[in-house]
This record gives sequence, C-alpha cells and structure tokens, in this order.
Amino acid sequence: MAEPDIPWMPKVRETKTLRIRNEAEQGLWTGVVAQCVTIFNDKIMKAVKYEIVTEGKANVVVKVAGGSKDDPKLGATATHGVARRWKGNRGIEEAEIYLPAQPWQNHTNVLYMIMMHEMAHAAGLEEHASDGIFMTLPNIDQNGKISATKNGKSMPPYFFTNKTVMRMRTIWS
Repeated sequence: MAEPDIPWMPKVRETKTLRIRNEAEQGLWTGVVAQCVTIFNDKIMKAVKYEIVTEGKANVVVKVAGGSKDDPKLGATATHGVARRWKGNRGIEEAEIYLPAQPWQNHTNVLYMIMMHEMAHAAGLEEHASDGIFMTLPNIDQNGKISATKNGKSMPPYFFTNKTVMRMRTIWS
C-alpha cells in the first residue's frame, strides 16, 4: 500500500516557501544546490518554492552524508540521497537532505537529479513516480542522460510529471 504524502505544518504551508540552507557546498556538490533550487522552482509550477538562506532559520538543511555518526549510510554505488523529515501533530516541522559523498556516477546531470529528487521528498512527497525527477530507478547513460526506461523521455531538460505536480499542489494548498 502506498504511503501518503505528508504536508508541512500550516504556518509553513501558508507561505508556499521552504527556506533551505546549504551545508553541502563542497567538492563535486559545489554549486549544485543553487542550480537545483532554480530548476526545481521552475519545474514544480508554483506548487511550492525553495528559497536559499544563509542565516536565520531554515526549514530544510542540505548536507553531504558521512559527517556524523547519525548520518544515513549511503553506499559507494549510491545514485540517491536521503531526505529525513520530522513530523509534529500538524505536519512536517523540519527536514534534512543528505547527499552521497561518492555517488555511483558524478555527472552533473545525475547530481542535479539526486538533489531535486530529495527536494521533492523534503517538500512532503512520499511515494515515487514512474517518470520525471521523482522516478524510482532511473536509467543513466554514459553521457549523463536520464530516463525512466531505455527509450523513454530523457532528461535534461528536467521535468516533473503532471501527477507529481498535482500531488505537490494538494499537500501545499
């Protein structure tokens, strides 16, 4: 049975904005979060937006996994990250995104895909889609092209399926 999507608490949902702090600005992840915020905000079609903050309270913090004993374990062949969310009685209260220190493939397209996929989880989406940024197991070729199936629509350009956008709008309305 599919897990339901999880809305953020009302005072965050009312803003339709998640404040994101980047603590992953290192190595191959340098510049990725800033680029992904721009792409994500465009592709999710105003259902919600991310705003990068450098000081003050952030709703979502991005880290490279492995810096703490409590970080999730992402293996040497990781093509994914992990989004952890903390829920209160009224919805998600905060989230962290962990990116793999050594992803299986470090092509820029793949790094962007990992980051935006985890941004969708942090924003409240649970179950994966069959295509687009929120797909489960992408096919990745040696040139960094990504698709759900070998001959399916490839990314970039990145996209969310209409169903994924509607799910996001539902939990952010």
